[in-house]
Amino acid sequence: MERIWHLPTPERGTKLSSSQAMKLAISEASKGAPRVSPNPMVGAVVLDAQGGFLSCSYHEFYGGPHAEVNALKNLSPEELRGAHVFVTLEPCAHEGKTPSCAKTMAKLPLKKVTFGLIDPNPLVAGQGADILRAVGIEAEVFSSPNAEEDHDIKIKLEEACEAFLWNFRQKKVFVALKMASSLDGQVALRSGESQWITGPESREYVHYLRACYDAILVGKGTIEFDNPSLNIRHPTIEKKNKVIVIDAEAELLSRFSDLKLSKVHASADLFWCVAMDMKEQVDKTVSQMSLAPQIVYVKTNVGGDLDLQDLLAQLYRQGLRSVMVEGGAMTASSFIDDRLVNRLYMFQAPIIMGSGGSRSWTETIRISSMNEKIHVKNPRYLTFGNDFMITGTL
Repeated sequence: MERIWHLPTPERGTKLSSSQAMKLAISEASKGAPRVSPNPMVGAVVLDAQGGFLSCSYHEFYGGPHAEVNALKNLSPEELRGAHVFVTLEPCAHEGKTPSCAKTMAKLPLKKVTFGLIDPNPLVAGQGADILRAVGIEAEVFSSPNAEEDHDIKIKLEEACEAFLWNFRQKKVFVALKMASSLDGQVALRSGESQWITGPESREYVHYLRACYDAILVGKGTIEFDNPSLNIRHPTIEKKNKVIVIDAEAELLSRFSDLKLSKVHASADLFWCVAMDMKEQVDKTVSQMSLAPQIVYVKTNVGGDLDLQDLLAQLYRQGLRSVMVEGGAMTASSFIDDRLVNRLYMFQAPIIMGSGGSRSWTETIRISSMNEKIHVKNPRYLTFGNDFMITGTL
């Protein structure tokens, strides 16, 4: 998830409107993107009784203090008397790895708490607000008097914890798709060669995106041709990530120890997805391997390909809550065709490769009329060096 707003921390005492405070809370929330899963990104802002800025913070990492606690921890009871707290998500009511934020805040001399979204977790939904109201603290869902601004902020509130919301609402893995293409939509040569289409600035940002999702997913063709490491190599982020490989016929499994993946990732962080009817053969192969990934057996569809719906269901059972599909062309096209992609990151370089000797990332998708075209909703545009990126939901 790219930073939705890049807002600097205001000077202490700076007067902020409710909309400015919530935008700052969203900006803070996005700082936690690489480290909070399966928790949501959450940001908080504290204003004094006169509406002046006191502090802001965010949920930094899974298992660590929540945004509200971080924002409030260095403020005295005198500073908090009559204060107004803005938080992107309803304060939690239940005790988990950390104490209940709502119960913690209920002990403070606050006047009001405004939250962006009601928590979808049934252990929380509405209860955090009730705890605050029970001790006389006003608690309300954010609303801006400006209809256009209100719509924009609410979209970004949803985006700030979109994977978390999808997990709770649908009980499914959130799927992002990252592709890098030429201006004419080509992602690789027919030979399979694809490095490098985009520039170093784009590639560094992709490593940031990798850190924002639980796992990277690729097809066996990407492994076979590029033999990539698929780890996170970012100047400011140190994090181990998980990798999912689609290899229906287990063609690459016997070569696992020769792949870079096996050398830079722990076996527990590698998921090899193979067809269910290969189980007997694969079990035998794995029993003879000194080093092997986690095997995920997946149903096949009538064409013999892995059923991607079942694949995602199996990954959800494995505890994965978000994945970023990175290729190749057939894998990306299949996820789009099956309408399984929640968010798209489309990088384009100012080059032309020509369709005659190249591959498109949508080559298996067929629409018979313009009414069937796939829309990218709420698009946002960023530039990296000479490259251009569009992101939005599908």
